Amino acid sequence: MSRELFPLLLCVAWGLFPATAQEGFYKVEQPESLRAPAGGSVTLPCRLIYPPEIEPLKDIRVYWRRGGFHGRFVYNHTERFTHPGYRGRITLVGDPRGKPTRTASIRIDRLQESDTEEYTCQVFVWSRDNDEITWRALQGTRLTVTASAIPSPKPGPQHPEPTTPAAARPSAWRPETVLILVLLASALPKIGICSAVLALCRWRGWVPGEGGQTPLG
Repeated sequence: MSRELFPLLLCVAWGLFPATAQEGFYKVEQPESLRAPAGGSVTLPCRLIYPPEIEPLKDIRVYWRRGGFHGRFVYNHTERFTHPGYRGRITLVGDPRGKPTRTASIRIDRLQESDTEEYTCQVFVWSRDNDEITWRALQGTRLTVTASAIPSPKPGPQHPEPTTPAAARPSAWRPETVLILVLLASALPKIGICSAVLALCRWRGWVPGEGGQTPLG
């Protein structure tokens, strides 16, 4: 590499990547991916790391982009800007000035399948020395919104077949049936005795026979 080309490349690299963004003190930590069902809510975490020497900050602004590193802005909490497609659905739930953890997390409500995309958190700060510093994550959070599950129908109340109490059930042993059986049981011995006496009288000739004649004694 020639000596003339090296300074040129160094200047280009310096312009593309500011020194503050290259230092290890400035970081934005985001999860690589998240999944959530349509119709629900999801929180996109964003943790800010910067050196305490720049505090107290004169101002801090949090931006969220959709579509990667150079995606379009969907939210700016300072200017109260929200993309029309997310209006009324994005809320800042983090605290960029919080200690010890500074966060710029947002919550998206009433999720839609069309919200599936990569979201990147970007930060602008003005230090106590009035220096403007900006940095963001190289890779944002890939949000996947899944179709909402169809709730299975709840089983309805069970209606057991009506049962008749034992006292109310019809019985085969009705009172009249029992009475007839009792009479028969009591009459059978008498019928048997009467038949035996009648047979004895006929045998002795005390009663007329079948021909209607009484035998002479």
